[in-house]
Amino acid sequence: MEDAIHRNWPAGHRAALILSFDIDGEYGVINRYGPDDWYWRSQAQYDLQTGIWRVLDILADFDVQGTFCWVGRCVEDRPDAIKAVHEAGHESATHGWDHRYFRDMLAGEQFEDIKRTAAAIEQATGVAPVGHKSPSWRFSEQTVSVVQQSGLQWNMDIAARDLPWIQQPEKSLPPIVQLPPSRLWDDYSYFVDPIASPDNAYNMWRDDLDVLRASGGLMSMTFHPWVIGRPAPSRALVHFLDYVAGLGDVWIARADHVASWWQNSSQ
Repeated sequence: MEDAIHRNWPAGHRAALILSFDIDGEYGVINRYGPDDWYWRSQAQYDLQTGIWRVLDILADFDVQGTFCWVGRCVEDRPDAIKAVHEAGHESATHGWDHRYFRDMLAGEQFEDIKRTAAAIEQATGVAPVGHKSPSWRFSEQTVSVVQQSGLQWNMDIAARDLPWIQQPEKSLPPIVQLPPSRLWDDYSYFVDPIASPDNAYNMWRDDLDVLRASGGLMSMTFHPWVIGRPAPSRALVHFLDYVAGLGDVWIARADHVASWWQNSSQ
């Protein structure tokens, strides 16, 4: 098994941890339930009204940096939010213009979607994004090539391994680093479909991290501020970060930093 080999991370860390936050605003639930379902729209409005600010406070309390994956329309709606994320030292990446599934787009549409979202992020922060996560991980066979053609460095879509890997479908273009996610590391799986105790999420995340520490793996977590930013779910994140901090041997890093380190160490 390729991923069974223990990987040495920077400074002797036994595992790596990425904290990524999908900023969907209302657009994720609009895409899923339609524009007239105001129950879900009002739930998701918590994202940029309240949740993101609680998340930023938690990350500041632990002095860690995360990666925020932005729906482009949210950047337009709330430039103050992405500026706050940027000023706090976090990474911003693309997550679709309006949360339309990439599996339903042609390759050219995906390319234009990424470029439009990337342009909005760069205009708001002054920094061009280098990574992409597809909305709800609903990507197509062409998405990796499109990410590469867009000039990005990393992708967080394919949940096939415990370690990153290099992908270069277009041999004439620079490769990208695939940073594997997992549905088990998504707050949605515990607090939306279905609703469970924060302890359930914490126990799963802790146990998964313990296994990955034994093999030198990567844990790429996905959160949504309208979910993890609510009072009780936020305690699961705090509890987990307390546990990670106590270990002292887990590298908590932005996705771009992990991707750059992996690519450089793989050469």
